[in-house]
Amino acid sequence: MAASEHDGYPENFTADKAKAALQEILACLTSGEVVEALEESREAAGNDMVALMTRVFPLVTQVTTKVIANYGFTQDGVGAIQFEHVMKNLGQDDPEVARLHAQVRSYFLPAVVIPPSSHP
Repeated sequence: MAASEHDGYPENFTADKAKAALQEILACLTSGEVVEALEESREAAGNDMVALMTRVFPLVTQVTTKVIANYGFTQDGVGAIQFEHVMKNLGQDDPEVARLHAQVRSYFLPAVVIPPSSHP
């Protein structure tokens, strides 16, 4: 990793840098070829959650790893996992990080509607 690590993430990685990274990821996910690829993948997956995870998740991860490499994370699965943990931690104290992180996650984790229970 280019920067030294502290608690699983690059040194000096602040909530402001997290917001910038998340905004950059969202910008990439909503532009050009990525939008087309995501739409095609979602269409092919339909309502099949496994197909969604095997088609859409890799695209979102690819965009994420490219962006986070600019912020000191490694451009691989390990970096993506570290970034995800850092976003969860920073999001606990910063509502804007939590909001942006939820937006990114919504690309590969659709809202789940739980039907009401018939039990009292």
